[in-house]
Amino acid sequence: MSRSLAALVFLVALSASPTVAQSTDACAALRSNDFTGIPDAPTAITGTAIVPASEGLPEYCRVRGTIAPAISFELRLPTKTWKEKFLMQGCGGMCGIINMAAGEDALARNYAVINQNMGHDSQPFVATWAYNNLQAEIDFGYRSTHVTAVAAKVLVEAYYGKAPDYSYFKGCSTGGRQAMVQAQRFPWDFDGIISGAPVLNEVGDGMLHLVWSGRANLDDDGKPILSSEKLPLIRNAVLNQCDAYDGVEDGVLQDPRTCDWQPSQLQCLGQDRSNCLTSAEIAAVERIYAGAYNSKGERLFPGGMSKGSEYEWSPVFVAPKGVIPTRLNRDGMIGQFARYLAYWQDGDGPGSDLTTFDFDRDPPRLALTEALYNAQNPDLRKFRDAGNKLVLYHGWDDMEIPPGLSIDYYETATNTMGGPEATQEFFRLFMIPGMAHCRRGPGADAFDKISALEAWVETGKAPDALTSYHLKKPQAYNGLPRIRHPISEDDYDWSRPVYPYPASAVWSGEGDWKDDASWKRVEPQSQYD
Repeated sequence: MSRSLAALVFLVALSASPTVAQSTDACAALRSNDFTGIPDAPTAITGTAIVPASEGLPEYCRVRGTIAPAISFELRLPTKTWKEKFLMQGCGGMCGIINMAAGEDALARNYAVINQNMGHDSQPFVATWAYNNLQAEIDFGYRSTHVTAVAAKVLVEAYYGKAPDYSYFKGCSTGGRQAMVQAQRFPWDFDGIISGAPVLNEVGDGMLHLVWSGRANLDDDGKPILSSEKLPLIRNAVLNQCDAYDGVEDGVLQDPRTCDWQPSQLQCLGQDRSNCLTSAEIAAVERIYAGAYNSKGERLFPGGMSKGSEYEWSPVFVAPKGVIPTRLNRDGMIGQFARYLAYWQDGDGPGSDLTTFDFDRDPPRLALTEALYNAQNPDLRKFRDAGNKLVLYHGWDDMEIPPGLSIDYYETATNTMGGPEATQEFFRLFMIPGMAHCRRGPGADAFDKISALEAWVETGKAPDALTSYHLKKPQAYNGLPRIRHPISEDDYDWSRPVYPYPASAVWSGEGDWKDDASWKRVEPQSQYD
């Protein structure tokens, strides 16, 4: 492992047990040591403190610092008992903040845990930091996660007197993209990686989907077609036809692709009414389901919104009557992304106005910045050969990142890596029924990702099924309340198995459908058979 000479001297001076940390003095000593010589990751410690145990978290040494030029991080090192493991938590949106709460599940297990700001300070929905700032874009794109991992391992070893036995990464959305960048570009950094709803094509599919879905509901005069008042009508029609395909009517579609309901089934016979769809509304719904394509009819990314996800369309794509969808707001997150990150030239210009974005002219221009942000390389041989494991999960009802993107990537990687059996030796995809972006939705969205990955990496027990729980108090968009595993029986009202893609679950017809033991695995016809 790379480390500075100063760090080496410091390591020799420490003599702690591998599982019991140093004294308070050792925490403070980290600040007085020179870590600026860490290759590729010159680091300065700006503060240390002992934080008492509270709310299920152990006492820990909090280390704050910077990695040149502008990466800020916080590292938490359990002081009493260390599990000899390290986890980096990913961020969300445009990052810019250090969200340590997202890594509390690992800290509660006595992991050393780190998070960082991806090379800039801002709110996650702000992109002005990227204006004419190529270094910041490089850090956000790929550099910051890697160099933070390099620096963190030096600091962990300096504090405990030994390197971590296992290193893990966990993240969703932008954190999911960080995870896939690591697997593809820096395959030696982590033994195991958890990637949720990754923005695999940040400048292409990620932005195209959101712009397309908002524009799909505008007429030629830029006025909204479908109002959010009709979304329950559409979702109820979908569920009435397809909900029972898995044997249970619970408001969740196991695999929305099997649902053969069509919007035309709600065609108004005569004038517009609240219980039917006009021809224009039907066309808008079909465009949202289909996803973006150009004037030649060529698809620009794999898939659009899933059937059954209609409750997620408002207000981002479909707003109350007469209101423009929020995703087309010039000063919103996607509007700022288009002006400051998506194109090689920043600022106002062709393609930066989401209401006039040209699906013929503008997508090819995004290729100039793909090398900075995208994580679509299906060649995972280096990651596989290093003996590492990758778990990818995505909610079927995700409205931020189309679930078809993760399926397309997994299937492409499967073709590249020698077929399903060879791929599932190190890489598995889990599609979560009824889950929205990273969490929420009518499905069971809480599952113990860390334990599943630990078992695979450390004992060779591959995750043949994940037990997912439907919480009585649903997780909010920002991930509250924070979930700690194992989940108490008082916190959920039903559970269900989720099998590795392409398998899905159906109720066996025996036992309580709310018990995951009452469900069985079904396999679709494989393209490889």
